[in-house]
Amino acid sequence: MKEDDVTPLMDGYRECARHVWNCYFSKDAEPEQDWNLRDDLNTIAVGLFRSLVLRKLGREHVDVLPDHVIAREPLLFLRLDAPVGSVLHVNRSTDMTSGYWDDPVNRVEPDALDLRFLQYFDWWSLGCQDFAYYRVRIVASRPHPHLISRDALLPVGQGVKVLYNDVG
Repeated sequence: MKEDDVTPLMDGYRECARHVWNCYFSKDAEPEQDWNLRDDLNTIAVGLFRSLVLRKLGREHVDVLPDHVIAREPLLFLRLDAPVGSVLHVNRSTDMTSGYWDDPVNRVEPDALDLRFLQYFDWWSLGCQDFAYYRVRIVASRPHPHLISRDALLPVGQGVKVLYNDVG
């Protein structure tokens, strides 16, 4: 199965969404603790993602909704390839609201985990954002089957690639 490296495409979307949030939303959202502004940005970000990524991949029909509407499902056609030894923050449960990212399995081994893109992630939703992590869903793991269906955080950059296949 052929996979194309779409990391630069994803980086462009990431930078656009970060810029919109940091320049126009965060200055009001954080001091006022205005979670509605965060939700407004999530809605805008879905539109940006559809235009800047999905359309270019011929996937504009894919149903992606803002997080405040429904929990995201992984985009199975976007696989993350992390270098061996990459640090991974694995959620301790499959409960999507759990804020604990401390499962003991935290180093990527060769071909040990199949990671699929959910969204970009930052620790604080109302202040300036860097979208420093990919939030991914672990969809397969031979050595660690207990991790399947859990979400994990993988740092952006550091040799991580986003790969696209038109089959998924």
